[in-house]
Amino acid sequence: MTDDAIIRQAHGENPIAALRKAHNEQLLLCDRLEEIADSLPDSVNRQKCLYAARALGPMIRSVHRFEEDVVFPMIATRLEGDGKIQATLNRLRFEHCEDECFSEELTEALHALADGSDDVNIEATGYMLRGFFEAMRRHIAFENEFLLSKEALVAADTSRLAPGH
Repeated sequence: MTDDAIIRQAHGENPIAALRKAHNEQLLLCDRLEEIADSLPDSVNRQKCLYAARALGPMIRSVHRFEEDVVFPMIATRLEGDGKIQATLNRLRFEHCEDECFSEELTEALHALADGSDDVNIEATGYMLRGFFEAMRRHIAFENEFLLSKEALVAADTSRLAPGH
């Protein structure tokens, strides 16, 4: 997990493989957020809070852009005969919006924890952390189990459907 985490798709790399790597990075961030939540109220590591605050927004936004600009169109093309795929992709886009708004609020709370602010409502922050990382894990699990595991999305198809091919 890096502070400037973005998806870097290597030339010729399968977009699904790039997304799986990004999902792994997101899951590592979820683990860090869970560690912070578990440390509340008495054992907060301010450095971990700052690190997570810096990584959260850029990571979430970049993964969502990659999904919406590269992966979702590829899936929509490949699964165009599936009458429910557009509704599913639209729902995931809506979840992306919610996740990004929530990540902004969580970033502020993490910065306040990192600063040692007395104005932090520890209980509310704990609920925010848990709500965010649990929702993120569910979202990633759904994408992996439903979208990315479709037999139709084998490597040959993804390379044929990738932008620029």
